[in-house]
Amino acid sequence: MDDEDFIALHEFILEMANVDFYLTEHFLDEEIVLKPKKIETQTPVQLAIEIDENNEVKIGAIPPMYYVETTFMPVFHNIKLTIETE
Repeated sequence: MDDEDFIALHEFILEMANVDFYLTEHFLDEEIVLKPKKIETQTPVQLAIEIDENNEVKIGAIPPMYYVETTFMPVFHNIKLTIETE
């Protein structure tokens, strides 16, 4: 991406999905492990669409960096991600 703030959309989704399903805590000499079966998350996202020199479409994404009300508001898209364990 030409804009360094944006990362490729597939990398953005992989970052959101990078969840460690085993959350471990030690309490009174006991190990407690939490393993969720399903995680849902949703976030607004700004998209940048570029066409490179090979005419390939590149889609970049970034969470909105700020929110300021103006007469012309940017278009935010929403990404909803559901992760289920086997």
